[in-house]
Amino acid sequence: MNKSLYCCLCGVVSALMLLPAYTHALDSDREQPIQIVADVAIRDEIAGETRYEGNVVLTQGSLKITADELTILHSTEDADRIIATGNPATLVQQPTPDQLPVDASALRIEYVRSEDLVRLLEDARIAQNGSTLSGNQIDYLVSQRTVKAAGGADGPGQGRVEVVIPPENLRDPSSDA
Repeated sequence: MNKSLYCCLCGVVSALMLLPAYTHALDSDREQPIQIVADVAIRDEIAGETRYEGNVVLTQGSLKITADELTILHSTEDADRIIATGNPATLVQQPTPDQLPVDASALRIEYVRSEDLVRLLEDARIAQNGSTLSGNQIDYLVSQRTVKAAGGADGPGQGRVEVVIPPENLRDPSSDA
């Protein structure tokens, strides 16, 4: 393997290791290997991106992302933006051993490292333990542990955000609802 290709692959793998850092995840996830399967993989040095197309599945420990396309944008040696698109793109990850997995979906899922932001765009939905949050856009600021949801002007619910909390989650003080 030539040195340039080896450096590119190392850069892609190190960039992908950032993915589990943006969600509360099992500690062991970060220690697991990253596996990406797709129909096509394209590295464009000039554009500074690596793109995986067709039935993309990324796994690392309990983290699983499925998408029609996954793009990693490299502004320098590090990846600053990771974009998953699909109909929908999904992200599933188990936060802790005693919690049920978080299941997120949207037509576009973005991770912006410089802003420490995970953004779900268009038909965005997050579900865990029977509770759901949906809207046109859901932003999660990782370092601040804050979630902001917004509705869309022409989507279902006429620009509104919807939160559903089952009665049993309201009674359980350990619930994340």
